[in-house]
Amino acid sequence: MAILTKEFESFGVRYRIKQMSAAAATAVFLARDADPEPLEALAGVDALDPNSGWIILNSAANVDTYVRDNRNIVQPRLALNGLIAVAFDFNCGFLKDRKRIRVPSYLRSNAEMDDMGGEDPVLSTLIAEGKATLRELEEVYSLRDAFRIYDIFFRDRLEKAKAQHAAIAEAKANRR
Repeated sequence: MAILTKEFESFGVRYRIKQMSAAAATAVFLARDADPEPLEALAGVDALDPNSGWIILNSAANVDTYVRDNRNIVQPRLALNGLIAVAFDFNCGFLKDRKRIRVPSYLRSNAEMDDMGGEDPVLSTLIAEGKATLRELEEVYSLRDAFRIYDIFFRDRLEKAKAQHAAIAEAKANRR
């Protein structure tokens, strides 16, 4: 459960990216309908300046200076979009390969769920069930870590619900 870093080169510029916390990745990439703001999406991304070392991409001036194509093939906006895509993939790319947990139809309900006051349901569940604190989700756990904890918790609850359903069905059958 360590926050990972990755170094890579894109269009002739060397970058280093630090994985966002679960709360930050959710807020920047998952909890919005529109594309993320570039400075938010590039939180934790540094560019290597051969003379000055690593430069944090935390201002429009730094992004304008260091997010570019040194080979002059693509426009700066395309280089920026590519860098944002790498940041998204580094923080959230695991979601595309994540196996969904199937809930049997006999355990599903048509009841409407509250929207959790706009909070992310996975992170809210982890906090409500005591599996993680808000501080841990903001500072320690990556989004991948949070989903792993959630999946373990959900599978455990699902198995308990299946066992309870089977016990109730068996008890009803024995009463006859």
